[in-house]
Amino acid sequence: MADPQGDRKFPAVIPLNVGGHDYTTSLSTLRKYESSMLAAMFSGRYHVIQDEQKRYFIDRDGDLFQYILKFLRDSEVPPPHAAVQVYKEALYYGLHPLIEILKSSPPVRAEYELRESLRNALPKYKEFKEKLVDLAYELAITSHCSEISVHQYREFLVEGLQAQTLSIRRDLTRDESTILIGPLNDYGKESQLEESMLHCVLYDLREEGFNVDFRMRESVCEYWTQKNKNNDIPMYHEFYDTVCCAFTFNWWPTKGVKKK
Repeated sequence: MADPQGDRKFPAVIPLNVGGHDYTTSLSTLRKYESSMLAAMFSGRYHVIQDEQKRYFIDRDGDLFQYILKFLRDSEVPPPHAAVQVYKEALYYGLHPLIEILKSSPPVRAEYELRESLRNALPKYKEFKEKLVDLAYELAITSHCSEISVHQYREFLVEGLQAQTLSIRRDLTRDESTILIGPLNDYGKESQLEESMLHCVLYDLREEGFNVDFRMRESVCEYWTQKNKNNDIPMYHEFYDTVCCAFTFNWWPTKGVKKK
């Protein structure tokens, strides 16, 4: 917030507390890029809160701030393994020179261009991933792992039925579940791209901490029926070239466990 007392004077050396991590740098370093949030914070126009040790407090990831500071000091670019996380921090701090550099780095392009486009190509991506995890938890009650089949179809054969579908079929006698999803948009109508979309789901699940594996299965043609919303007249859906795969969630360790 703006300082009601007007311009605030800062010392030449600034002690910082960034998310519990202590840093010390110069005022000129923090003001290096005039359009950045850090330059605005320490411009004297705003009140910056301090902790008990009189360090100026910034409520962000303190570990990642080291890369922000290295860039401000020496224009040093973060290593590839930290690029995506630092990119998010650079967006927050409004460090446009660093943002432009990281935008062209392979990790950031893979995350924000490739994987994001794949997520958009998979119908109801967020809902699909949530249902996949919910089913995995349900099956985990009776097994140390959960295997869920996913059938991903390209388009309807019946003209006029173009709504996106996300449905679950259960076979309780075999304790199996199948998620049916589609149709894919034009971006995903090639088998390699379809597989890439499913690998994107795998990547996101692993990033969230799930121990999950993935394998493709032989593609099949499918014919499926359901009743309309009045539940009296069957409505037929036909699909072709269904892409099949299986996600396996592992919940308990199966190796290296000593028996008593």
